[in-house]
Amino acid sequence: MVDTPTDTPCEQQALSAIFPPQFLEFLQSNHINPNIYTMHEKLPRYVRILRLEVETDAGCRVSKVPGVPGFLEISDQSVSMSQINASARGDIVGMDVSSAIAALALSVSPGDNVLDLCCAPGAKLLFLAELLDASGACESKRGSVTGVDIAAHRVATCCKQIAKHAGHSRGHVRVFIEDGTAFSSLAPRDRWWDPKAVAAAAAVIANADGEAENSGRKPKSRRKKVVEPGKPWFASRPLSNWYSNSGTELYDRVLVDAECTHDGSLSHVKKYERWGLEKLETQVIGDNRPISVPVLQSKLLENGWRLLKVGGTLVYSTCSLSRYQNEYVVAGFLSRHGEDEARVEKIDVLDDIQCKDNIPADDGSVAGGIVASPIWMPQTDVEWSEQGLGDKRSLFERMHNAARLDPMMSNTSGMFIARMHKLKHSPQQPSEDEIIPLVALPLSARVHAHAHN
Repeated sequence: MVDTPTDTPCEQQALSAIFPPQFLEFLQSNHINPNIYTMHEKLPRYVRILRLEVETDAGCRVSKVPGVPGFLEISDQSVSMSQINASARGDIVGMDVSSAIAALALSVSPGDNVLDLCCAPGAKLLFLAELLDASGACESKRGSVTGVDIAAHRVATCCKQIAKHAGHSRGHVRVFIEDGTAFSSLAPRDRWWDPKAVAAAAAVIANADGEAENSGRKPKSRRKKVVEPGKPWFASRPLSNWYSNSGTELYDRVLVDAECTHDGSLSHVKKYERWGLEKLETQVIGDNRPISVPVLQSKLLENGWRLLKVGGTLVYSTCSLSRYQNEYVVAGFLSRHGEDEARVEKIDVLDDIQCKDNIPADDGSVAGGIVASPIWMPQTDVEWSEQGLGDKRSLFERMHNAARLDPMMSNTSGMFIARMHKLKHSPQQPSEDEIIPLVALPLSARVHAHAHN
């Protein structure tokens, strides 16, 4: 991936009139092309069909997205969800196709236990539940989708999404308010969603506690009794209890769509024109975020890997285009986990999705085409040396199957995606101090961040 091109004086002046100087400094120090924000009105809006083949009220061309079943591309970005009747009915939900690609990269299979370690605001969580529901799992092992977020209000948003849209897929989902860097609950038991299985297990514990009390011994079970025989708790609700939280297995699939500065999400940045551009500075660089966020991302990735079973798949993604939050985080992870432990795999779904020549779909519609870009890495020996990465080249070579979606050419919002396969467990867990990105933000950029605070 080439470095950011130099803007013309006119372009620089126009961008300076729009964005605060601290934000422009952040883009420069993170090698992000500020011209991506001129693409917002040129990109289509994406929505996901939930229940029906819907006719929209968009008033412009609407087409299916090749390779992404259930997604529609609305050619005019300015179309509001509120003007589409299908949205009010709950039949479609707004979701950029870049987020769908990150979820599809997990390749969810029947019966999988899936962990979404940063699940808010819930669009990908809901999508994963429906992928699992559509995968054809047998009745005895439906699998599960576990969502985690540290903020109660964001988890509440997730639960509203599930209640409004999930339908039958709701039976797969449980949600936790916990810190993703420390989350430790394992995948739920088989039939955790089955009221009869919950009631039977509750009866066994109740009997064991009764016998202990009769013998004068203190009951071993200190669990809060949230169910009684004959009155089972329906575990299909998006809540957790002792039964659905008493599994012994690691997860088959883990999505770490990590907290980031959101600079690649054009619609997110666009909102600050309404909210106030001074808040954009706080969101991106306040509280030393350019320094702290990559460390947080590294810890989320490490914990997600710890919770993944051998043979399982983890996807790390962000909606940032900063190499400090993407390539350097993954390279730092690979430096802690050798080639015999972790392998960055090809993202096969991109081969199905990419449509470079606007080839008509089977139904005659023509989408704008989604094109992925390779990861960033130095291109010459001089660049490797200048970046101080001369002895780290092998880490980037191991990472070459990861991909970027760059709004300048992808026809989507920005996204970084790395799909990793777990070959074996780590013989020793890294210490807290070792869980860091490969490269930290340069000192000059740190000075700007501190000055802002």
